[in-house]
Amino acid sequence: MIYDRFDRLSVYYDSVPYLKEICEELQTKDFTKLPVGTYYTEKSGIKYMVQSYETVADKKPEVHRKYADLQFVIDGKEKFGFASIRPLPESFSENDDFGLYDDELESTAVLNSGDAVIVFPYEPHTPGLSSDGPCVMKKIVAKIPM
Repeated sequence: MIYDRFDRLSVYYDSVPYLKEICEELQTKDFTKLPVGTYYTEKSGIKYMVQSYETVADKKPEVHRKYADLQFVIDGKEKFGFASIRPLPESFSENDDFGLYDDELESTAVLNSGDAVIVFPYEPHTPGLSSDGPCVMKKIVAKIPM
């Protein structure tokens, strides 16, 4: 997992496929005004979603196998759970590239506006947790093929 500010992600361009393309496209748009929905980069068609939701006290950790997530907080504050790599859960769906674990995660970090995380395949994570009570979030989640 990488945890940094969105404006510093350029240091990871050589390490994460498509990261430069995604960041450069977002920098050409006023992402603060993008409506909730699904978008694709012009060059390679990388999927990214603008999401808005209210944080919750608890939820199950998720994992992916084919895609890394770039999660960038536009507005709001959330606690983000994460853990070391472990076997995929029995609930894992190859079609959806998504599975849920039943246990809690090892660590958390608080993400504020401007913060970004990149979670790689097989890394369990729990976005959208409340840090100081419910908070309405707006964020971008890009699905990076790995």
